[in-house]
Formats: sequence, structure tokens, C-alpha cells
Amino acid sequence: MYIVFYICFLVLLHSCATIVPPTGGEKDTSPPKILNTTPINKSINFKEDKIQIDFNEYIQVDKSNIIFFPPISPTPSVKVKGKSIILNFETDLIDNTTYIINFNNSIKDLNESNELNNFKFIFSTGNVLDSCVVKGSVLDLKSNKKINSAIVGLFEKINYSNFDSLIRVQEPDYYVYCDQFGEYKFTNLKDGKYTLLAFKDLNLNKKYDNIEKISMPIKLNVDSVHNHDIRLFTDNRFLKIDTLDCENSLDKTNVGQLNFNFEKLDFNNKILIGEILQKDKAIICFNINNKFVKIDSLSVGVYNFRIFHDLNNNGTWDSGNIQKLSEPEYIKYYNQEINVKKDWEIDVFID
Repeated sequence: MYIVFYICFLVLLHSCATIVPPTGGEKDTSPPKILNTTPINKSINFKEDKIQIDFNEYIQVDKSNIIFFPPISPTPSVKVKGKSIILNFETDLIDNTTYIINFNNSIKDLNESNELNNFKFIFSTGNVLDSCVVKGSVLDLKSNKKINSAIVGLFEKINYSNFDSLIRVQEPDYYVYCDQFGEYKFTNLKDGKYTLLAFKDLNLNKKYDNIEKISMPIKLNVDSVHNHDIRLFTDNRFLKIDTLDCENSLDKTNVGQLNFNFEKLDFNNKILIGEILQKDKAIICFNINNKFVKIDSLSVGVYNFRIFHDLNNNGTWDSGNIQKLSEPEYIKYYNQEINVKKDWEIDVFID
């Protein structure tokens, strides 16, 4: 009996001593959370020489991506201490001025590099905060699809006679990144005149380069809340071919018919070209010179439709030129998808 008891004891002891490695939890995908700021965000009558922002976890900061607007010289120092960011001002600030410290996407947690997107610390050295807003979407001009992570910038003063050269060497006075949905927003701006510009910053240098898609500059007189959608294109100087040519191919089987109604469209004294698209490729093009256009034998499927104004009557769409500040030819999209079904006639009304 004692022998049996001894064996059982040894087995129990071995099982208790066996070390089982801990199971891994779910991967952290949450950005750092702000627990406290000193002083509070959106303070007025600001007279401090330092700002401290406390987080719920250890963080890292890309200092090159922080922008101070209006600019502060010398630029405040930015230090990470444990779970906090500390900014120290080394100069007096301008009286009665709203300052925006835009961290953009510079704050990440230490372990998984989860970004805290577009955090702004805002304060005023006067007794009010500026409240003007400029917001909107950034889209690709040709595809009408929203673009994420583009830079949207504001210039307070810029020389339009040398615009093409300046934007290659000069960062915007203030910029934000549009989010994953292609939306951007400037807040707490003072009223006044600005130039709005967006571009897809492929090499992350915050300046425009040849191959990057860009918008035409937009002059703004900001005095309240302004909505401006921005459309990007590739400058025609850097394209071998940038047309909206199409195949003009029609099937004869498994087809339907489209009946376009352009009664509400002003096409007098304009050369307008309509394009039926499938998967972003134009497959049928036609001149719009009648109020009614019928398209026979269009293969069953889902389509989109757009119109462009052929200003120079060359039969193709022409992009813009930033050097000459010449606009791309105007493109208008029909917002709804067109679902062509076998042996059906679909009426499409365009205005």
C-alpha cells in the first residue's frame, strides 16, 4: 500500500511541476489613447511654456510629421518620456492667435506601431479660438474614386507666376492627410485668403514631384465652414498617353439596350463626349449632339457613365498643366450604376 501511495505522489508532483507556456492573446490593433493633457486641449488665454500629453501605453513619435500652424520659430522641442509627450516652447507666442499642433499620423504605440490618426492640440493666446473650417473629399479625376493618404495643404501666400517651381521646394504652410475614406478636414482656421492644394505624396517628402497626381490650386476666401472636393490628375507633361479612348465593341448575344435622355443637359455650343465604362475602362464612346441616344446590343453587366467636355475637339480627354495653370478638361460622372439585363431596355436620364 505504501508503494502505491509513493508512486501516486510522484506522478502528482511531476504534473504539478510541469511548466505550461502562456497562451498568446489577440494582437493589439488599437491606437494609443489620450488620458490627459496639461493644459486641456482647446485652451484659451494660453500662457504656458510647455504642453504634456499622457497616454495609456508607451508611445513613439515621428517628429518630422508634426506641423505647427502658424509656424513657431524656433520650433518647440518634442520629447517622449515614458507614456507621455512633452513639448517645450522656447519663444514667446503671438498674442490673440489660435495655434494648431497637428500630429498627423506621427503618434504610434511602441509595440505594434498602431497609429493615432490626425490628433490635433489646439489653443489660443487670446480669449477665443478661431473657428473656420475647410473640409471635403479627395478623388481621382478620371475614375471618380476617393484617394486615401493624400496630402491636402494650405498656403497663406504663394506666387502663382512661379507656382509650378514653388510647390516642388516649399511645403504647404499647413497640411493634413486625408483619411482612409478620402476625407480631409482643417479646423480652427482664422478667416482670410488661402490657396488649397492636394497631391499624392508618393516619396513622402511633403513636396510635389513630377509623377505624383495633383490638383489645380483653389483660391479660398475663408470666413466660415467651406466644403471643397478636390480632384487629382497627372500633369499632361509627364504622360505618354492620357486619353479616355475606348474600344467601341458591341456584342450581339446576351445583350440589352440603353436609352440615354439628355434633355436636361446643356450641350449647345459644346463638344461633349459620353463614355460607357466597365471596370474603369471605357468600352463605348459617342458624341452627345442629340437629346436622345440609343445604345443597342450592350452586353449584360454593370456599367458606369461619364461625360467630358472636349474643349479642343481632338476626340480625346486632355489632362491639366500645373506649369501653365491650365485646367484638365471637365469630367462629369453619372452617380448611379447601370445594370444591363438580357433583352431589357434601360432608360438613363442625365442632367
